[in-house]
Amino acid sequence: MKIPDEFQNLKPYDMSLYTYSFVSGKQQNYIDVQYYHDGSLLKFYVRVLFHVETQGAPGIVHGGAIASVMDEAMGGVAFLNHMPAVTANLTLNYHRPLPVETTMYMTATIEKTEGQKVYIAGKMFDGDGVLFAESEGIFVKVSHERIGFTNSK
Repeated sequence: MKIPDEFQNLKPYDMSLYTYSFVSGKQQNYIDVQYYHDGSLLKFYVRVLFHVETQGAPGIVHGGAIASVMDEAMGGVAFLNHMPAVTANLTLNYHRPLPVETTMYMTATIEKTEGQKVYIAGKMFDGDGVLFAESEGIFVKVSHERIGFTNSK
């Protein structure tokens, strides 16, 4: 499987401060996730591999595992833009079953902000660009202290 063109020259995002995250924390052995950014801060990129332990139906990634990764990446793009936020509403559309042990890619993009609300869209696709899931979310801005970061902007 090829790597999508838009992922070719991205910088890995340092997740060392997020050691207790359900999705990307140090205790997570069933989801291999690497986040990236392009320097513009407008998009957050993800490479993810769901291991067999994330299956719902045999051989198929559980929808909740997909939702968790999409939720974290969408919150990540808000954080990257100095708007720490928590999920208020998350809607996912699953387009096809996602086989376990398949490398997937995702983008999360801020669509707009209105007051304390941040509207974010996400797409998960394979290396050929085939769409597996997409999401829309409303995130509500919170203080850095609220999410456990007291030394950030």
